[in-house]
Amino acid sequence: MIGFTARSIVRPDTILRGGEVGAGPTVLLLHAGGERRQVWTPVTDVLVESGFRCVAFDQRGHGDSGGSVRALAPCADDVAAMLHAERPGCVVVGASLGGLAAIAALSDPAVRARVAGLVLVDVVPDLEPQRVRGFLADGGMLDVHSELVEDVLAQVPRLRRITAELDVPVLLVRGGSGSAVTDGDVDRFLRLAPHATVTCVGDAGHLVARDRPVALAEAISATAEWPALALLRDLGAGEVDHPGGNLLDHLQRVRELVDGWGGGRRLSLATLCHAAYGTDGFPHALLPLDRRARLRETIGDEAESLVYLYDACDRSETYARLGAAPLPLTDRFTGEVVALAGADLTGFALLTVANELDVARNASLTPDIRRGIRTLIAAMAAYVPDASAQALADSSLR
Repeated sequence: MIGFTARSIVRPDTILRGGEVGAGPTVLLLHAGGERRQVWTPVTDVLVESGFRCVAFDQRGHGDSGGSVRALAPCADDVAAMLHAERPGCVVVGASLGGLAAIAALSDPAVRARVAGLVLVDVVPDLEPQRVRGFLADGGMLDVHSELVEDVLAQVPRLRRITAELDVPVLLVRGGSGSAVTDGDVDRFLRLAPHATVTCVGDAGHLVARDRPVALAEAISATAEWPALALLRDLGAGEVDHPGGNLLDHLQRVRELVDGWGGGRRLSLATLCHAAYGTDGFPHALLPLDRRARLRETIGDEAESLVYLYDACDRSETYARLGAAPLPLTDRFTGEVVALAGADLTGFALLTVANELDVARNASLTPDIRRGIRTLIAAMAAYVPDASAQALADSSLR
């Protein structure tokens, strides 16, 4: 695969071969039975451009990987090995056999703890044997993999139990008229996993990665917040007190405000993590500055850089210069002055307005502090006039 760095994982009975490309939050891509990792190339092209790191292996008995595939358990063990070779917080994307192997791997709590979420591509755990056999026979796959098919079908009760116990986000991406997944399958799936979401790529068949790779990549891109949320929970954001509940609640509310103002993906991720290093107004740090790499791996370099700028802002020095463009931002960690302009300045201003509005809505404030928030938001109108006007019209600031 062009641009991929070669990877290999030694298993007790074989070697799995694959590759990785890109930087940012990690997506582990597990192909369908009868495919190879190259099927993901058009998908990864989009994901890498969107700021993801993609990892894909040939499953055992496929492509460049050795071994044979006669049962689901070895495939699941392979997925577990792939996840243990990655940093925590992967989004796992499994198509058909890859999805079933991922579900089986997630039965192990130690594996599940490394996963930020699961995307199933045109596969559900509650398989109907007669329909599955007929679908595979029509595609000429039943005789080739009959032993594996019967083993997978025997695993359905276990796959159902695992799915019902999943405590990570789940997205089902189904194809259209050529899909192996029916409306009834979706209904049963949602009863097993009520917190799951479903999206349909209407003009794709069972192999969505082949039929509509861009649409599939866009669906996967929508999971970008999953690794960030997993990291925030791991760092204890849900246990830190903050007006309106806890810090995690606050971060999510501010992110929703920024999303409503059309901030874009980079700003959305930065907003969700905007207090990671503590701020001049809320000094509790979830991560020390010598661990910035962990946040970069989770949300990407560009989003992390905006988190740093927001958290590093010396407010007394910087706010005194509001209205200037570029805005001279004094870094409270280093004492340096940075000229904020362009997308950085817009993002900083939108984040500031949203953060202050959420505080005004949820904190018990003195009239003087509330007036100070109004004054600050009004000053931000030099950079984000529409968002500032909407915030100033909010009942909490009237």
